[in-house]
Amino acid sequence: MYKLLTYLKYLGLFLIFIIVIATVTSLINLTGLNSNFLTKLSIILTAISFFLISAKASHEILEKGYILGLKLGLIFIISLVIINLIIFRSPFNIDRIIYYLILLFSSILGGSFGKNIKIKKLK
Repeated sequence: MYKLLTYLKYLGLFLIFIIVIATVTSLINLTGLNSNFLTKLSIILTAISFFLISAKASHEILEKGYILGLKLGLIFIISLVIINLIIFRSPFNIDRIIYYLILLFSSILGGSFGKNIKIKKLK
């Protein structure tokens, strides 16, 4: 039960990141920048959020980092797929699959990185 609550906590954190990323890219879109740039920016910001959340989670949990990153990445990707299918009704294509693989790799990398980093505590 504790692990489920922990995963839900990180899923909530992920949804907050997604809302912030959508808001930032929408505001940048009002400036009239190229939509190609905004698409790449949103992919990079989403991959960074996967990395950061997995790194934070793996630093706090006693599980192997890459396994936790894989689990969190799959949870996040499943939530993105559900959101895309219900709200945006966007079909699957090769670009979307590559996007999800990049996000999964970012999450696994973040999990491994978070497990191996040592944070000095201030006294």
